[in-house]
Amino acid sequence: MSIILHLWVSISCYLKKYEKVAFWQFNEALFIRMLLSGIFTLALYAGLALAIYACEELLKLKFDRNIYLKLWILILGVFNTWFFLSGIPQNFTELNTEKEYPKFLKIFSQYILIPIVFIYMLILYAYGAKIVMEWSLPKGWVSTLILFYAVLGILAILLVNPLREKEEYGWVRFFNKLFFSASLPIIVLLYAAILVRIKTYGITESRYYLIVLGIWLGFISIYFLVSKQKNIRTIPFSLVIIGLLTLFGPGNVFSIANKSQLNRLEKILIANKIWKPGEKLEKSSIRINNHFEAEQVKEIINYFVSRKELETLQPIFAINIIKLHENFLKRYKKEEINEWEIKNELKDTLIRIICTNEKNGMTRYRQDINFNADVHNGLDINGYTKLFNFDYYMHNSMNSMENEQLMFITPIDSIQVILTEKDTIISLDFYRNKTIVEKMILNDFIAKLKNKQNTNHIPLSEMTIDGTGELKPRLIVKIMNIKHPESFDNEMVVRELYGWILFK
Repeated sequence: MSIILHLWVSISCYLKKYEKVAFWQFNEALFIRMLLSGIFTLALYAGLALAIYACEELLKLKFDRNIYLKLWILILGVFNTWFFLSGIPQNFTELNTEKEYPKFLKIFSQYILIPIVFIYMLILYAYGAKIVMEWSLPKGWVSTLILFYAVLGILAILLVNPLREKEEYGWVRFFNKLFFSASLPIIVLLYAAILVRIKTYGITESRYYLIVLGIWLGFISIYFLVSKQKNIRTIPFSLVIIGLLTLFGPGNVFSIANKSQLNRLEKILIANKIWKPGEKLEKSSIRINNHFEAEQVKEIINYFVSRKELETLQPIFAINIIKLHENFLKRYKKEEINEWEIKNELKDTLIRIICTNEKNGMTRYRQDINFNADVHNGLDINGYTKLFNFDYYMHNSMNSMENEQLMFITPIDSIQVILTEKDTIISLDFYRNKTIVEKMILNDFIAKLKNKQNTNHIPLSEMTIDGTGELKPRLIVKIMNIKHPESFDNEMVVRELYGWILFK
């Protein structure tokens, strides 16, 4: 809605009477004023925020803990708005008089913006040729690049529009024609990428707008290639119309996306004989064995819960989801539980009703378990000559482990230690000169820890594992964080491991 309002401002003064020069200069003023207000706002905020921080550190003054957020809201809401509006042109008649084209806009458009558009264009054409030769499906990420290509290309065309009719600026006319001609095959690539994702994951708000963007970009490209007038007012005006239709029309983005995701969920439930149309699901005793479908159920439920679109899900469930959510919220206020945890508990409750993949009411934030060793009595290093810290943290947010590499100088040689997970096997791999000389399997060790009732102050003897290969290293675990054994995907993943490695 915010984008629609900004676009409306750009055309509101020229709806009845279109004055080409005045329209461009009015929007030029808006564009420049927006850039300046953004720069000045950031500079003012940075200066005042640093002053507050200095008072806290040097003068030991105490401020409200949300002082920086409140300062940002104040500057953005008051100063930024005032500064931006103070530069809006007052005399619209004068705007229709041609003036010298701003040199910095010409430099920015000709030497920065347009070359970037050309680079994106070449990448997209090269990728299109690659998937045709390999006869493969395009990756979903390519749609993001196409979005940037379209935005930057349209912006460049708008910025250099006054130069289009001048004889000495033939490159502007060449760029306009090339951009819109080249966009047509790219639109085909966009639709191929979107349709692949929609077929697998259904329609979401972002995919819906990518579809609309493709239609709009095709319309604008054909218009500027065929039309003799080439009225740039068509660009913001058409975007306002499309934006209003996608928000408030009969086929608005929210209804289409909700219907698509609900259809996906129903198909999975029907295929797994969990639910039939017209029934009310009370509690399923079925486990979804297909890992991909199980993940889809989780993602779809999360989609509706995160958007608070519970009414859409209600026809499937016998339980009153709205009432259930209200009860969770009451507990949230009473026990001061994080609202994020409440959403996860609601999501997991609904998943447990659908299938048995989720057990024991474990919310996502509780699916990680910490094991802590009792180190108050110190370490026994008898028989070992060197001790090294071992700190591992999984940086990747996806359900896969990133290799963590540490280099130790042992009494024998330079040894590289890597924590890996491959084919469900978790191990510490010890390398010398890129050749593995020791493999310490951690699966049995982790399995024993999983069965413990008390995960704190575990004796060091139970947090120690010895290698049996050439190096005979000893791993003493101080802290280990793993995914809960009853997590939805039931995978064993080490998120954190802190401790020591000893060598003889």
